[in-house]
Amino acid sequence: MFVDNFENQSKEEKKDSLKKKWLETTTKFLKGKPYQELEWEFSEEIFVEPYYTKDEEKNTDISYLQILQNNQIALNDSVSKPRFWYNQPYIQLNSLEKEELEKTNKEIRQVLMSGAEGVLLDLKNIKLDNFDERYFENLLFEVALSYCAISFEIEMKNEKQLQNFSKKYIEYAKKKGFEINLLTGGILYPSSSIKNNGFSASFLKSIISNTTFRPITLKINNSKDEAQNIADILFEVKKIVEKSDKKILQNIQFVVEATDTFFVTIAKMRALNWLLIQMYDLYQVNSKPYIHSMTSQGTDEESLQDENWNLIRNTTQALSCILGGTNALSVISHQNQDTEKSKMWANRIARNVSIMLREEAFVDTTADPISGSYYCEQMTDKLMKAAWTKFQKMIN
Repeated sequence: MFVDNFENQSKEEKKDSLKKKWLETTTKFLKGKPYQELEWEFSEEIFVEPYYTKDEEKNTDISYLQILQNNQIALNDSVSKPRFWYNQPYIQLNSLEKEELEKTNKEIRQVLMSGAEGVLLDLKNIKLDNFDERYFENLLFEVALSYCAISFEIEMKNEKQLQNFSKKYIEYAKKKGFEINLLTGGILYPSSSIKNNGFSASFLKSIISNTTFRPITLKINNSKDEAQNIADILFEVKKIVEKSDKKILQNIQFVVEATDTFFVTIAKMRALNWLLIQMYDLYQVNSKPYIHSMTSQGTDEESLQDENWNLIRNTTQALSCILGGTNALSVISHQNQDTEKSKMWANRIARNVSIMLREEAFVDTTADPISGSYYCEQMTDKLMKAAWTKFQKMIN
């Protein structure tokens, strides 16, 4: 009844009185509670109201978001739709036994033939020192590396392991005759793998290459202070460039783990992307920020009681990442993979979440579906300004 009345009132009222009418109706439903209670502190000391109109947009200059939209278009090739992201399903390798390598290779090829544009290979159980060319041969047999995004998630003890693994992969691609400048994907690793002072200058300089394969990972934190999380990433970028060369920016990927806070994930990714664009422009590099996002698997009571709860979580988190402007997306399987049949089903569903959002929800047909959402644009603007202020304090 409330929705029907509100829709009728909206059509009858003049544009400048819509919010006033909405406030009157909302006050009735609050039953005396102050309207300010509906304000949401989505990051430390950053609040948004529950309702915005175009009037607020006029009072806040958010014209830069149009540039952000155009940047999303610029990332795509001429034959793709306005919004594109690499669907990189998650595949685990458990050992370097030939049978296991061949089994994983079969799964990779099946995934690529079923609509994915790449894969994220989990090598956390593999000792990197033992991984050489023969294992790449078995693992990536008949995989066209120039035409799909291949990423690796690893556990490393030091930067030398990362350097060697990256070098071996690029050398393997060269030997197989693939165009190195077309390689995409990268290497993901825990933030704890890096010392407090980050990578050494010699390592950073050695990792710079003409390929867009990205062995350097900067992962954004998921703490309550979202503005500080973004500022920390900007500070890391500055340190890396100062230690090496601005060319290294094309070899960095930014990893974002989605959360259940739908609008915060969107605003965080958009604010991060915009501020990184500014930094890249200041450094005058001919490349754009590259964001690889991943869904999370809940361990709350609902998830433990009903494993399909994570399927819903995967879908909403994946959508928020896409609307935020991700360049690559890995949806984690939603089930506890107890049996081989359960594993295959869970992996298929995880892969298809991204495909269905593209082929059935058509979220790739619009460059910026969030454009015109005054609420989300206000969140992005507030978060961007707060993050930039914190970053300025860090460097001064």
